[in-house]
Amino acid sequence: MLHPLLRRHRVLLRRASWAGVGLCVLAVGGLASGAAPLRLFGGVAMPVAAGAIGAIAAEPGAGGVAPVEAPVAAPPGAPASTAPALPGRVIPAALSVPVPAPARRASGEAMPAWLRLGVPAPAADGRPTIAIMIDDMGLNRPQSERAVRMPAPLTLSWMPYAVNVTEQAAIGAAHGHETMLHMNMEALGRTDPGPDTLRTWLPAETNLAYLRRALDRLPNAVGLNQHEGSVASLSVPLMDIVMGELKARDLLFVDSLTIPHSVALRRAAAAGVAAAPRDVFLDNSPDPNAIRAQLAAVEAIARRSGHVIAIGHPRQTTMDVLAAYLPTVAGRGFVLWPVSATVAASKDMQVAQRPAAE
Repeated sequence: MLHPLLRRHRVLLRRASWAGVGLCVLAVGGLASGAAPLRLFGGVAMPVAAGAIGAIAAEPGAGGVAPVEAPVAAPPGAPASTAPALPGRVIPAALSVPVPAPARRASGEAMPAWLRLGVPAPAADGRPTIAIMIDDMGLNRPQSERAVRMPAPLTLSWMPYAVNVTEQAAIGAAHGHETMLHMNMEALGRTDPGPDTLRTWLPAETNLAYLRRALDRLPNAVGLNQHEGSVASLSVPLMDIVMGELKARDLLFVDSLTIPHSVALRRAAAAGVAAAPRDVFLDNSPDPNAIRAQLAAVEAIARRSGHVIAIGHPRQTTMDVLAAYLPTVAGRGFVLWPVSATVAASKDMQVAQRPAAE
């Protein structure tokens, strides 16, 4: 006998528009496994977990990292956050998952383009590593320029439609930072991710043309992550277009995880694309205390798992907090790494390293 929940949502499937059929099927699969309930967005049934849209926790099980809950921004007039400030110095406890020493590739095996383009990583020497990506680079010029002047190596993810983005990214690279493409993709609701957005309803050749043009603007990018993309990340056909081009160019992918049940990492694995999930969003709340609390969560994941990938944005409060935090990373017992080194270490691949700073 068909489960009552499946009977109920089979009716939803029959009523869904053609554009929503794939998403409805995905949602019913989630129900059958006891996962997320369905909610309707624009008449299309979509799976949404508790605290769904904008949740900062990694997809359960993604990358073997425990989720981290997002701080909720206080409403206007609410008292200031009482989130604890980061302690002055932290010596991490013994790692439950040791930091792997990346193994060398077989003799004669070509190094992938994303490793060749990657920024050399400081030697970890057994210490946990923290990779910080700054998304939305290039639009807010003053704060983007602040990010460029931050201690390296950060991974700067540039908007493809930012003015003079090629030149802006080159300046970031000259300061020792890694380059990524922050590819705008279709989002829920009325959010506009920008011009030449990858969309589920566009012809495949149009999406591919947009993607190729964006990648061509950042010739030194090690790969890409999604800007917005809460709808796009649920689309197998669209993610297959993205992963096919990344595979052809030998680049990596970071799933921003802007929505639960993203299929992006699974499609990356199917295409043979090196990939990793984002672990923490630093600044869902602009409150400096909330950002510091997220940095504490970043450190906790790094101590537990050996590596962590955090994402922030070129906003004044985020830059203020990072300007104070980044010079303390080594003293707190961590090593600042580019994303490419984090992906390589997770795959036991050799990364270019430079000696640790004295």
